[in-house]
Amino acid sequence: MNYSITVIMPVYNGEKFIVESVKNVYDFMRKNRYRFNIVVVDDGSHDGTLNALFKLCNGSKYSNIKVISYRPNMGKGSAFLVGFRKYSNSDITVLFDADLDIPFEQIKALIETLKEKNADIVITNKWHKLSRTEASFLRKFLSIGFNCLARILTGIKFRDTQTGAKAFKTKALKKIIKYVHTKRFTLDLELLLVAQKLGFKIIEIPSVKPIKLQTNFKLSNIIQMFVDLLFLTYKHRLNPLNRSLANI
Repeated sequence: MNYSITVIMPVYNGEKFIVESVKNVYDFMRKNRYRFNIVVVDDGSHDGTLNALFKLCNGSKYSNIKVISYRPNMGKGSAFLVGFRKYSNSDITVLFDADLDIPFEQIKALIETLKEKNADIVITNKWHKLSRTEASFLRKFLSIGFNCLARILTGIKFRDTQTGAKAFKTKALKKIIKYVHTKRFTLDLELLLVAQKLGFKIIEIPSVKPIKLQTNFKLSNIIQMFVDLLFLTYKHRLNPLNRSLANI
Protein backbone atom coordinates (compact mmCIF):
# COMPACT_ATOMS: atom_id res chain seq x y z
CA MET A 1 0.00 0.00 0.00
CA ASN A 2 1.33 3.43 -0.98
CA TYR A 3 0.64 5.41 2.17
CA SER A 4 0.25 9.17 2.09
CA ILE A 5 2.43 10.99 4.60
CA THR A 6 2.38 14.40 6.21
CA VAL A 7 5.60 15.57 7.88
CA ILE A 8 4.95 18.36 10.40
CA MET A 9 8.00 20.45 11.31
CA PRO A 10 7.48 23.04 14.07
CA VAL A 11 10.08 25.81 14.08
CA TYR A 12 10.86 28.81 16.26
CA ASN A 13 13.51 31.37 15.28
CA GLY A 14 15.06 29.00 12.78
CA GLU A 15 16.16 31.47 10.12
CA LYS A 16 19.69 30.05 10.04
CA PHE A 17 18.72 26.44 9.37
CA ILE A 18 15.10 26.13 8.27
CA VAL A 19 15.61 26.29 4.48
CA GLU A 20 18.33 23.65 4.50
CA SER A 21 16.29 21.45 6.86
CA VAL A 22 13.15 21.59 4.72
CA LYS A 23 15.11 20.98 1.52
CA ASN A 24 16.81 17.95 3.07
CA VAL A 25 13.50 16.44 4.18
CA TYR A 26 11.83 17.25 0.86
CA ASP A 27 14.62 15.70 -1.22
CA PHE A 28 14.70 12.62 1.02
CA MET A 29 10.94 12.08 0.69
CA ARG A 30 11.13 12.49 -3.09
CA LYS A 31 14.09 10.12 -3.33
CA ASN A 32 12.11 7.44 -1.49
CA ARG A 33 9.07 8.04 -3.71
CA TYR A 34 6.67 8.75 -0.88
CA ARG A 35 3.37 10.50 -1.43
CA PHE A 36 3.87 13.36 0.96
CA ASN A 37 3.30 16.89 2.15
CA ILE A 38 5.55 18.88 4.44
CA VAL A 39 3.86 21.27 6.86
CA VAL A 40 6.22 23.84 8.41
CA VAL A 41 4.66 25.63 11.38
CA ASP A 42 6.33 28.91 12.31
CA ASP A 43 5.65 29.13 16.04
CA GLY A 44 5.69 32.92 16.45
CA SER A 45 9.28 33.47 15.30
CA HIS A 46 10.61 37.02 15.51
CA ASP A 47 13.58 36.55 13.16
CA GLY A 48 13.55 35.93 9.40
CA THR A 49 12.17 32.39 9.54
CA LEU A 50 8.89 33.18 7.79
CA ASN A 51 10.48 35.21 5.01
CA ALA A 52 12.99 32.43 4.39
CA LEU A 53 10.16 29.91 4.07
CA PHE A 54 8.16 32.12 1.71
CA LYS A 55 11.20 32.53 -0.54
CA LEU A 56 11.72 28.77 -0.59
CA CYS A 57 8.11 28.04 -1.50
CA ASN A 58 7.85 30.76 -4.15
CA GLY A 59 7.71 28.43 -7.13
CA SER A 60 6.23 25.20 -8.43
CA LYS A 61 9.01 22.86 -7.23
CA TYR A 62 7.97 22.99 -3.58
CA SER A 63 4.21 23.16 -4.10
CA ASN A 64 3.60 20.37 -1.59
CA ILE A 65 5.25 22.35 1.22
CA LYS A 66 2.69 24.18 3.35
CA VAL A 67 3.63 27.04 5.67
CA ILE A 68 1.60 28.09 8.71
CA SER A 69 2.52 31.05 10.87
CA TYR A 70 0.97 32.71 13.91
CA ARG A 71 1.83 34.91 16.88
CA PRO A 72 2.66 34.80 19.73
CA ASN A 73 4.95 31.85 20.35
CA MET A 74 2.92 29.02 21.90
CA GLY A 75 5.39 26.13 22.01
CA LYS A 76 6.23 23.07 19.92
CA GLY A 77 3.20 21.18 21.12
CA SER A 78 0.80 23.87 19.96
CA ALA A 79 2.63 24.16 16.65
CA PHE A 80 2.24 20.44 16.02
CA LEU A 81 -1.47 20.50 16.88
CA VAL A 82 -2.11 23.54 14.66
CA GLY A 83 -0.36 21.85 11.75
CA PHE A 84 -2.14 18.56 12.32
CA ARG A 85 -5.61 20.06 12.62
CA LYS A 86 -5.20 22.01 9.39
CA TYR A 87 -3.56 19.23 7.35
CA SER A 88 -4.61 15.85 8.72
CA ASN A 89 -5.88 13.93 5.69
CA SER A 90 -2.88 11.64 5.14
CA ASP A 91 -2.54 8.04 6.31
CA ILE A 92 0.57 8.75 8.39
CA THR A 93 1.56 11.86 10.33
CA VAL A 94 5.20 12.43 11.24
CA LEU A 95 6.36 14.90 13.89
CA PHE A 96 9.92 15.97 13.14
CA ASP A 97 11.94 18.70 14.81
CA ALA A 98 13.06 21.27 12.26
CA ASP A 99 16.60 21.67 13.61
CA LEU A 100 17.36 18.09 12.47
CA ASP A 101 19.20 17.14 15.66
CA ILE A 102 17.65 13.82 14.72
CA PRO A 103 18.90 13.15 11.15
CA PHE A 104 16.19 13.21 8.47
CA GLU A 105 16.97 9.59 7.48
CA GLN A 106 15.09 8.62 10.65
CA ILE A 107 11.82 9.40 8.89
CA LYS A 108 12.13 6.27 6.75
CA ALA A 109 12.85 4.11 9.81
CA LEU A 110 9.76 5.48 11.54
CA ILE A 111 7.49 4.91 8.56
CA GLU A 112 8.79 1.45 7.75
CA THR A 113 8.50 0.29 11.37
CA LEU A 114 4.96 1.66 11.53
CA LYS A 115 4.00 -0.46 8.51
CA GLU A 116 6.07 -3.59 9.16
CA LYS A 117 5.13 -3.92 12.84
CA ASN A 118 1.53 -2.77 12.30
CA ALA A 119 2.06 -0.20 15.04
CA ASP A 120 -0.06 2.85 15.76
CA ILE A 121 2.87 4.98 16.94
CA VAL A 122 6.63 4.69 16.50
CA ILE A 123 8.95 6.88 18.56
CA THR A 124 12.69 7.43 18.41
CA ASN A 125 14.61 6.63 21.58
CA LYS A 126 17.79 8.67 21.56
CA TRP A 127 19.04 6.79 24.64
CA HIS A 128 18.47 3.34 23.14
CA LYS A 129 21.54 1.10 23.40
CA LEU A 130 21.85 1.21 19.61
CA SER A 131 21.49 4.98 19.34
CA ARG A 132 24.65 7.08 19.14
CA THR A 133 23.85 10.36 20.83
CA GLU A 134 26.22 13.22 21.50
CA ALA A 135 25.09 15.75 24.11
CA SER A 136 26.49 17.92 26.86
CA PHE A 137 26.44 16.43 30.34
CA LEU A 138 23.74 18.91 31.40
CA ARG A 139 21.50 18.14 28.43
CA LYS A 140 21.88 14.40 28.96
CA PHE A 141 21.24 14.74 32.70
CA LEU A 142 18.10 16.85 32.18
CA SER A 143 16.73 14.59 29.45
CA ILE A 144 17.27 11.30 31.28
CA GLY A 145 16.20 12.84 34.59
CA PHE A 146 12.94 14.15 33.13
CA ASN A 147 12.08 10.80 31.61
CA CYS A 148 12.82 8.93 34.84
CA LEU A 149 10.62 11.35 36.76
CA ALA A 150 7.88 11.07 34.15
CA ARG A 151 7.86 7.27 34.41
CA ILE A 152 7.68 7.40 38.20
CA LEU A 153 4.97 10.06 38.41
CA THR A 154 2.73 9.31 35.43
CA GLY A 155 3.22 5.59 34.84
CA ILE A 156 4.38 6.07 31.26
CA LYS A 157 6.24 2.97 30.07
CA PHE A 158 8.60 4.51 27.53
CA ARG A 159 12.15 5.66 28.11
CA ASP A 160 12.25 8.69 25.83
CA THR A 161 9.00 10.56 25.39
CA GLN A 162 10.40 13.91 24.27
CA THR A 163 12.39 13.12 21.13
CA GLY A 164 11.07 15.13 18.19
CA ALA A 165 10.94 12.21 15.76
CA LYS A 166 7.68 10.28 15.92
CA ALA A 167 5.27 8.71 13.44
CA PHE A 168 1.55 8.14 13.98
CA LYS A 169 -1.25 6.46 12.11
CA THR A 170 -3.42 9.51 11.52
CA LYS A 171 -6.62 7.72 12.54
CA ALA A 172 -5.08 6.89 15.91
CA LEU A 173 -3.74 10.41 16.40
CA LYS A 174 -7.17 11.93 15.76
CA LYS A 175 -8.58 9.83 18.60
CA ILE A 176 -5.68 10.62 20.93
CA ILE A 177 -5.73 14.42 20.63
CA LYS A 178 -9.33 14.57 21.82
CA TYR A 179 -7.99 13.96 25.34
CA VAL A 180 -4.81 16.06 25.18
CA HIS A 181 -4.64 19.43 26.92
CA THR A 182 -0.97 20.37 27.34
CA LYS A 183 0.43 22.43 24.48
CA ARG A 184 4.14 22.99 25.04
CA PHE A 185 7.08 20.67 25.73
CA THR A 186 5.07 17.99 27.51
CA LEU A 187 2.61 17.48 24.66
CA ASP A 188 4.80 14.52 23.57
CA LEU A 189 4.38 12.95 26.97
CA GLU A 190 0.62 13.42 27.13
CA LEU A 191 0.14 12.06 23.61
CA LEU A 192 1.88 8.85 24.69
CA LEU A 193 0.08 8.71 28.04
CA VAL A 194 -3.30 8.91 26.33
CA ALA A 195 -2.26 6.45 23.62
CA GLN A 196 -1.08 4.02 26.31
CA LYS A 197 -4.43 4.28 28.13
CA LEU A 198 -6.35 3.77 24.89
CA GLY A 199 -4.37 0.61 24.18
CA PHE A 200 -2.62 1.71 21.00
CA LYS A 201 0.47 -0.18 19.90
CA ILE A 202 3.59 1.94 20.50
CA ILE A 203 7.11 0.93 19.49
CA GLU A 204 10.44 2.56 20.36
CA ILE A 205 13.31 2.37 17.88
CA PRO A 206 16.93 3.60 17.93
CA SER A 207 18.21 6.33 15.66
CA VAL A 208 19.67 5.05 12.40
CA LYS A 209 22.23 7.88 12.33
CA PRO A 210 24.26 9.63 15.06
CA ILE A 211 22.36 12.31 16.98
CA LYS A 212 23.97 15.60 17.97
CA LEU A 213 21.95 17.49 20.55
CA GLN A 214 22.97 21.13 20.41
CA THR A 215 19.99 23.04 21.81
CA ASN A 216 20.07 23.75 25.55
CA PHE A 217 17.04 24.32 27.76
CA LYS A 218 16.39 27.67 29.41
CA LEU A 219 15.62 27.70 33.13
CA SER A 220 12.09 28.91 32.34
CA ASN A 221 11.59 25.91 30.03
CA ILE A 222 12.72 23.50 32.75
CA ILE A 223 10.35 25.04 35.29
CA GLN A 224 7.44 24.94 32.83
CA MET A 225 8.12 21.29 31.99
CA PHE A 226 8.12 20.40 35.68
CA VAL A 227 4.84 22.27 36.26
CA ASP A 228 3.28 20.55 33.24
CA LEU A 229 4.52 17.18 34.50
CA LEU A 230 2.79 17.74 37.84
CA PHE A 231 -0.40 18.68 35.97
CA LEU A 232 -0.26 15.49 33.91
CA THR A 233 0.39 13.42 37.02
CA TYR A 234 -2.70 14.85 38.69
CA LYS A 235 -4.83 14.54 35.58
CA HIS A 236 -3.88 10.99 34.62
CA ARG A 237 -3.11 9.32 37.95
CA LEU A 238 -4.47 11.26 40.91
CA ASN A 239 -7.69 12.95 39.83
CA PRO A 240 -10.57 10.79 41.11
CA LEU A 241 -12.95 12.49 38.67
CA ASN A 242 -10.89 11.50 35.64
CA ARG A 243 -12.49 8.44 34.05
CA SER A 244 -10.29 5.75 32.56
CA LEU A 245 -9.83 6.53 28.89
CA ALA A 246 -9.79 2.83 28.15
CA ASN A 247 -13.51 2.72 28.98
CA ILE A 248 -14.53 5.67 26.81
